[in-house]
Amino acid sequence: MTVERAETMRQQRAVNRRKFMIGLGLAGGAVGAGLTGCSAGNQTPSTVLASGPSEQDILNFALNLEFLETTFYSFATQGTDLPASLIAGSGPVTGAPPSKLTFLNQQITDILNEIFFDEMSHVAALQNVLGSSQIKRPALNLAAAGEITGENFITIARQFVDVGASAYAGGIALLTGANLATVAQILPVEGFHAGALRLIAIQQGLPFAPADGLDVPTSDPGAQVLANQGPTSQGGFFATAGTSTATANVPAGLAFPRSASQVLQIVYNAAGQTNVSKGGFFPNGLNGNIATT
Repeated sequence: MTVERAETMRQQRAVNRRKFMIGLGLAGGAVGAGLTGCSAGNQTPSTVLASGPSEQDILNFALNLEFLETTFYSFATQGTDLPASLIAGSGPVTGAPPSKLTFLNQQITDILNEIFFDEMSHVAALQNVLGSSQIKRPALNLAAAGEITGENFITIARQFVDVGASAYAGGIALLTGANLATVAQILPVEGFHAGALRLIAIQQGLPFAPADGLDVPTSDPGAQVLANQGPTSQGGFFATAGTSTATANVPAGLAFPRSASQVLQIVYNAAGQTNVSKGGFFPNGLNGNIATT
């Protein structure tokens, strides 16, 4: 790598970090309790740059979301909670289906079970990289969007994975070293899951429940001339920007990243609201330092 290329990458990382902190409402202001500044030239997994979250904070934010998604899959596909080794000291879980769900066919059942395996592995991977700094699973209300059934599971799961992938896209530029390596391997898996669930939703004609204004409806454009333009405001196969929805910050063919505040507004069922710290799927809030919209 040339010196010029390295400097360009360093500058871009700084820009991306500032964009993320602006989304958190942290740029140029005070940060949450327990966060302190340190030199950018001495980065460790717990480094906090000026007025920003630490890498541990970002990974724990992701772990909260993985706990929600994995617990959701566990009760639906296995009929029980996660293994005790992953959830020691966790908060209570409400709204879980009373037994394992029955899905539309065996292929969909198999896909969902494989996604469960991946998501449970993501929890373990984040716990491993965080070590003693990992948060415990917070209290969860799995039925915050309504009773979970075999009929609506795909609709809710699709929303979870699209939002989760965009959350990783919003935070990955702030990570380094082993933290970056871990998330860089998790993020494409979330993309694989999103593609599969979106296709199932389209093929089965399942209803679309938008997470927010950034969410891309699941829709088959129905003609090659339309598909060639990418997703539109009416939807598409993938949650990416198309010719008509691309912006300067999100060019065509790229995913829409979400800030932590945007993600929290979704999982707290607090659309457009700031200074909210609990609600929705997290009745007592997320655990960790990134927990308020």
